[in-house]
Amino acid sequence: MELIDTHCHLTFEQLAGDIKAVLQRSVEAGVSSWITVGTDTSENEKALELCREFKNLYAAVGIHPHEAKDVTDNDMKLLRQVAKNPKVVALGETGLDYHYDFSPPERQRRLFLSHLEIAAELDKPVIIHSRESFDDTVEILGQSAVEPEKVVFHCFSYSAEQAKVLIDRGFYI
Repeated sequence: MELIDTHCHLTFEQLAGDIKAVLQRSVEAGVSSWITVGTDTSENEKALELCREFKNLYAAVGIHPHEAKDVTDNDMKLLRQVAKNPKVVALGETGLDYHYDFSPPERQRRLFLSHLEIAAELDKPVIIHSRESFDDTVEILGQSAVEPEKVVFHCFSYSAEQAKVLIDRGFYI
């Protein structure tokens, strides 16, 4: 059986400083491929650098909803550009997080919609971070051209009934 770590943050300081050993331990545990997930413009670039170095390493690029307040037009231009890289297999992580007050909800919604537009344009899956924002997340996904089977909820802390709503729509959790 081939194991793939579909959501890791190999660019984070705790792992990046010893990346070869981290990946070696992962291989010894049976993992053969990884998707490292970007959370801002800088992390997206670092993820692509790592992907160039390691054959079975891929990236998801995005800007975390916590960072929405600081996103510029240039950040979105760069995101669209790096998302076209063949080693980029998804957009994200993206979504809405109303638990903390790091970014205003309206800025998060605009950023989320932008990610979904890029994902639909490039026909790539999206990795959703959704916390205390279920209704808005589902509403925005309903406005999107992203195919439901290309939506993965990675941060999910809702009820079984809400999980069923997502599964019935074709989303993954």
